[in-house]
Amino acid sequence: MIIGIGCDIANFNIAEELNWKTDKKLMSRVFSASELEIYYRHDKLTYLTGRFAAKEAVLKCIGTGMYDGISMKDIEILQLKNGKPIIELRGEIKKISHDLGIKKWFISISHSTKSSMAYVIAEG
Repeated sequence: MIIGIGCDIANFNIAEELNWKTDKKLMSRVFSASELEIYYRHDKLTYLTGRFAAKEAVLKCIGTGMYDGISMKDIEILQLKNGKPIIELRGEIKKISHDLGIKKWFISISHSTKSSMAYVIAEG
């Protein structure tokens, strides 16, 4: 049974305006160490905008926004060896997911010349 669907688009200019490429402190507030490790291997801003869109899509999927107790770093968008993205949750967002009965996550991330888009489905 589908519990939720979320979709988000992040324009590349957000990464440039927020200076993600050089502001390591800001990046570490949004992205986990594991996500940043993958980013540094590829060094492409599309990786960060795609992950940011995916994190927002997860929040939309469960029907909540950012509030006290939820950290963007607790939503990790990692990848398998073949490059397929996967969702790993921690902290309050993991508890909310469990309380909603979510057992499995599906995610797709795409990029255009100006933006990244993520689509997420939660299944119970």
